[in-house]
Amino acid sequence: MSDKKKAVPSPAPVLVMFILALLAIIQFIFPDLIPPGLTLVVIGIVFLGLHFAGWIHDALTLISGWMLTGFGLSFWAITQPKWEALSLPLILVGLGLGFVAIYVTGASNGLLEAQAKGWPLVPGLILLGVSAILVLEGVFGRQRLWGLVVPLIPAFSAIWYLMEWRRATEAAQKG
Repeated sequence: MSDKKKAVPSPAPVLVMFILALLAIIQFIFPDLIPPGLTLVVIGIVFLGLHFAGWIHDALTLISGWMLTGFGLSFWAITQPKWEALSLPLILVGLGLGFVAIYVTGASNGLLEAQAKGWPLVPGLILLGVSAILVLEGVFGRQRLWGLVVPLIPAFSAIWYLMEWRRATEAAQKG
């Protein structure tokens, strides 16, 4: 027999999930008590708390936490009368910031693997870019803005490809 004792998992996550289930039931019975967006924010923050407290150190908890928090905040914001006109850009901003937060926190604690640690930036920056374009459409007009933006897409793609080609060439020469 081994002298090492196995670590007993904390019952705290089970209690937290039970409380979240009660919150869902309360939300279902009294839908106007708490705005749905704020309910999503609370659930997201709980997932982030479980992750950062070390009770559940899993990428899925981190991703769920940031995405629910970002989406919940944007969903809550669009229910406010002064932000209603910007509903689509706000949803995209919330989701985009969620992805960027996954990258920042996942890369800093080593949760994201070295090969794939930049993956959250791709959808995050695309969502934030599309959101910015939608807002700018209202300012400049759709045709004028897209006339400026569309030529930039292949230009940025070409620059990125050349940078990657140069990096690969330098790596091949060193190795």
